[in-house]
Order: sequence, then structure tokens, then C-alpha cells
Amino acid sequence: MLRAVRRLVLPFLLLVLWAGDAPGEEVYRGTPVADARLALGPGDVPVVAYVAEGTLTLAVRRTAGWDARSPLVLPARDVEIDGLAVSTGGLPSVLLRSRDGRWLGVARSVASGEWRWQTIRPDGRRDLIGPAGLALDLHGRPVIAYALWHPSHRTVLRLVRTDARGVFRTQAVTRNGFPETRTLAGAAPVVMPNGQIRVIETFTPAAIEWSPIPGDWIGQFLHSSALGFPTGAVATAVAGSTVYAAWTEAFPTLGPPAVVLASHGPRAQAAVAIENAVLAALVLTPSGPELAANRCAGQSCLGLVGDVGLDGIAAGYAAERGGARQLLLATDAGLDWLRTPLPLSVHVSLGKDLTGGVEGASSGAVSLYRETADGSRTFVGSFPVAADGSFVASDSAATPAAAYRAVWIDPSTSLPYAALLSTGT
Repeated sequence: MLRAVRRLVLPFLLLVLWAGDAPGEEVYRGTPVADARLALGPGDVPVVAYVAEGTLTLAVRRTAGWDARSPLVLPARDVEIDGLAVSTGGLPSVLLRSRDGRWLGVARSVASGEWRWQTIRPDGRRDLIGPAGLALDLHGRPVIAYALWHPSHRTVLRLVRTDARGVFRTQAVTRNGFPETRTLAGAAPVVMPNGQIRVIETFTPAAIEWSPIPGDWIGQFLHSSALGFPTGAVATAVAGSTVYAAWTEAFPTLGPPAVVLASHGPRAQAAVAIENAVLAALVLTPSGPELAANRCAGQSCLGLVGDVGLDGIAAGYAAERGGARQLLLATDAGLDWLRTPLPLSVHVSLGKDLTGGVEGASSGAVSLYRETADGSRTFVGSFPVAADGSFVASDSAATPAAAYRAVWIDPSTSLPYAALLSTGT
């Protein structure tokens, strides 16, 4: 069962096979990244963390451009970023996990400008750590939640707090191996406005929100499925007394995975929010929660913000307090940062006859690409967008394409809106 979970991890390393059109600001250029995250610092300044060739790099957008520094060489190359948070003082903390589940690492910047690295390892040689989560408490100190998985399928959910001296204090949330799960359990902390810490835990086949009570913890089921199971990282957010959580749900007997969004306010509820997709981010906006995800047809992938398609892998997504959105897109060239003062609202469609439309546009041109089974692409041509947003494209090539991609770049934001059509060849 663990193998099925790992197949759903978004293959950043396969990005070497294709090139994106995102013309946003370059954050990084070089070898493909293993993982990347976007967070906002004081004043909504974007902060990007990424892993490339076993090195952690932090990039901050300054007036003169992106300031990138690589404070750490990691103990492994196959590493994912499970969390990135920036304190009100502008100090970032990064939570990393080896994808084989053998360790968690916390890298955090301190007031002196130095970086501190702390490692969390499983209790036993055969134990594994599932996808974990990071938040900052009201003092700006890291809070970490993770679930330890035993080969017996029993688990231990743990909460790690950081004291004023920077020392980790670990607390067990669950006992007696509950819940048992055949796959790795995921976990993420939630810091409530009053400072209370809650923990969201996902496992086969459900999700639970754990809240502290005197001397213990109590759980509230958020979601359960007879046909699917949560996999990968858990994203959380809070607005007032309402907790939001999102994760990827695998459906082994039904088809592609989906992104589930759950909430717990006056009542607990959950539903599939994006079909045929893998979660990238959950953010709260003035109009409510929004999700970023990625959808793949073979090796051809499309970034998503809600139902809006984008040309590139959605590596990070954030919302400013004033409502503007920031997006981090990954391509084989590296990482690009883009910003829009308004919500993403342009929809590109592409039919089997290569005609389509750009809802929200009345000019410009659509670039059409044909893609092979390995995800590599070839530019076919540029086709004008009519006043009603429609376009008519064509491809004279004799060789069938595995997929077609239509891309329209917004001239005001440089956002590369896109549609992906799988031909089934």
C-alpha cells in the first residue's frame, strides 16, 4: 500500500522533460527542483523555499530583485518540503522530510542571522514518519505535528512545540497505536486565534481534528470514505473559530485522485473540491478558502487554482491581506513568481478539433503545443483570439500527439492561463 501512496507524489524531477511559458519573475534557474514552497512575510513579501541537488535555498523578493541564500546541505536528496512559515519579524522556518520517511528536519533562521537545524527521527529502525505539518505559535515559534507509523500499522500522533530557548518539547496526542492504518498517516497543526493548538490527522480511510482537553485530547471526525484514502501532505488554515483542511484523496478502484476540502465550524463537513488533481496549497482569501492543485495526463501536467488552468506546476500559492494573489510555478527551467491584484478568473478551453475559447479575453493569441508521451512539447503555432474569446487552432503534423496544450498569457499580469487536452494516444 505504501507504494500506491508514493505514486501520487507530484514528479517535480520529471519537469526536465518540458518547458513552460510562464514569463513571471525568475526566482531560480538551474537543475529541476525536488520541491518548493511559497509563503508571505511581513508586508506580504514573498519568500520561496526550494530544494535542488540536495541543498535548501531560501529566496526573498527585495527591491533590487530576488535575494537567494542556501544555508543548508541536506542529509539526503529525495526530500520534500512539508512546511514553510515566516514570523512577523521576517524569520523563516522550513520543515523538510525525507520521502522514505526516515527523518524530519527543521531549519529555522534566528535573530542573529544564523540557521539552526534540528532532526526528528523515528523511534525504531522500521518505523516511518508520515507527511508532517508546520505552523508558528503566537510567539512566532515553530509548531510541528507528525504521525509515526509502525509496521504493525499502529500509529503515534505527536505535537512538537518550541520553547523560548529553542528546545523541542514533544507531546503524544494519541495513545495505544490509534488509529491503525495501512498507509502513512499525515498530520498538520492548526494555531487558533486564542493560541490553542489543534492537529489534523489523515489516515486510511478518514481525517480527524484533535483538540486539547484537560489532561487529554479529543477527536472530531472530519471525513471518511469507503472507496478512497488520504495521501500526502495535509494543508490547514483557520478563520475565526472555523478550521479548514485539505488533502489529496486516492481512489485506487475508481480512477484518478481528487482534492478534498474539509471545514469544522458550527459543524464538520467535507467534500471533493477538485477532481483528478493532487493538492498543492490551501489559502484563505477575503472570499473564502481557495485551493491550488496539479492535474496530470500521463507526463503532461497542468497547474490549477480552483478550476482555472495554468501552464506550469503549481508549486506555491498565497493570498495577500488586501486580496492580491501570488503564485509560484515550476518548469524545467526553474521557478517563476507571478502576482495578480485580482482573483484568477480566466478559463481556457480546448476541444478535440483544436478549437476553443479564452473566457475573459477578447484579444491576443493562443499558443498551441503538441506533447509526446514523455511530456516533451513542440510549438505548433500562434492563433488569434477573437473578440468573443474564441480561437481556431490546427496542427498539420502527421504523427498523433499524446496531448495538446493551449496557452494564453494575460498581458497585465503575465499569468499563463492554459488548457490541456489528452488525446488518449
